[in-house]
Amino acid sequence: MKSLEEIQLMLKECGAKDFFGTKKEVKELPNIIQDNEVITYATSGFLNNNTWLIVSTNKRVIFLDKGMIFGLKQIEIPLNKINSIVYKKGFFLGEIEIWDGATMMKVTKILNKTLVPFVNAVNKAKEKFERAQQTSVAD
Repeated sequence: MKSLEEIQLMLKECGAKDFFGTKKEVKELPNIIQDNEVITYATSGFLNNNTWLIVSTNKRVIFLDKGMIFGLKQIEIPLNKINSIVYKKGFFLGEIEIWDGATMMKVTKILNKTLVPFVNAVNKAKEKFERAQQTSVAD
């Protein structure tokens, strides 16, 4: 299990630092991120009228919403299930739609400065993941 310090270092190394209202979720990441998993970027936004932390890793995209006192909502989409990721920029805030074939996750009120880096991180991780899968099948 990774420590909170290791998680914070990964977030810093990938340039993810602008989260609003998701300190509880960041503190929960050591319980969620696997030992062989690397955070590629993270941002925060609104999903179902709550603030969520959205984390891109080398294996999946994780959506986290931790309750004030107790409870944790976690949704994850494996990279190989993501069909498309679309973003729209507004004046200060934007939104992301992630499609996995059956459903669409729409996150709104994301800071524009984290929007494109998040989408790029997901696309890059997805490409790397798919190349690794093709290589292992070829072997």
